[in-house]
Amino acid sequence: MPRTASVGARIALPIALAFTLVGLTACTPADTAPDASAAASETRTVDTAYGDVTVPVEPLRVVAVSYDTPWQLAAVGVTPVAMQDYSAYADSFTAAQQDLIASADTVGAFFDLNIEAVLAAEPDLIVGDVLEIDEATYEKLSQIAPTAIFEGEYRGDWRAIGASVADVVGHADEFSAAEALYEDELARVQDEYADVLARPWAAIGDGDVEGGFSVLYPGGAVGALFFDDLGAATTPSIPAEEDGDKGWMYISPELTTSVLGEAEIIVTGANPAGELSASLAGTVQTPLFTALPAAQSGSVYGVWSSVTDYGTALDWLHSVEQTVLIPESAS
Repeated sequence: MPRTASVGARIALPIALAFTLVGLTACTPADTAPDASAAASETRTVDTAYGDVTVPVEPLRVVAVSYDTPWQLAAVGVTPVAMQDYSAYADSFTAAQQDLIASADTVGAFFDLNIEAVLAAEPDLIVGDVLEIDEATYEKLSQIAPTAIFEGEYRGDWRAIGASVADVVGHADEFSAAEALYEDELARVQDEYADVLARPWAAIGDGDVEGGFSVLYPGGAVGALFFDDLGAATTPSIPAEEDGDKGWMYISPELTTSVLGEAEIIVTGANPAGELSASLAGTVQTPLFTALPAAQSGSVYGVWSSVTDYGTALDWLHSVEQTVLIPESAS
């Protein structure tokens, strides 16, 4: 999963391009886009992770340089003209997300940004988050166009970063409307399935060894969805999260029973079709896992949980309702 990758950023910036970028400091994208509206030339100042940045009031050519950014833009009605190459993760996206991917040019891959491709996209605004864009890369991008890089309180903090992304493109109202819709639906689901949510849940992801897995905590993006947003009760036998766990902890296969034995409902990561990763598919077939009470009662569910904005959060909520809550409330 891109959010758990830890490879370092690699930025290719040929010397010839460096000279080109210097020239661009005197030639703004607005100069090279004669059909740009007068409104696009109006500017305002926004607060970003790397300080105040002057941006167009109505940007016309937005380039997304971080993994989550295209979905956060699309959720408020903005289609970026260029984004990362997501072909390596195509199976993890919904049909709507794959349509968006097909509509834009690419600017490199996850942690492999191509500066020349960003330049070729002729942006009047570049948007991303600090996970992938360090300050040195920000400085290079800023020579191409105004660059707004945001950060949240934790890795994958889509609420805080999504709010900033929506604001910088002038669509804060759309963000607030999507948030209100999600919160209303969340309250309905919490009330309607309170008895199911009160039972002990466990959320697991890929492990670091064959037959192992990871337990997900509220301190991580996916764990926060199940335990903070949805309010599912945690299983007492799961070890407490320790500082530095970053929202998950690897569990060895021999600890399967002691860690998950008290869980009545287990949810795992899955693609939009509900299919588990090869690693997790192997784990749930081990004798120790199939002997768990949750497995014996058919209460192990694959749930797509790639949430990056309130639109995908609403999709996730409805998926949990259909996949887990309705069957469990009928059992």
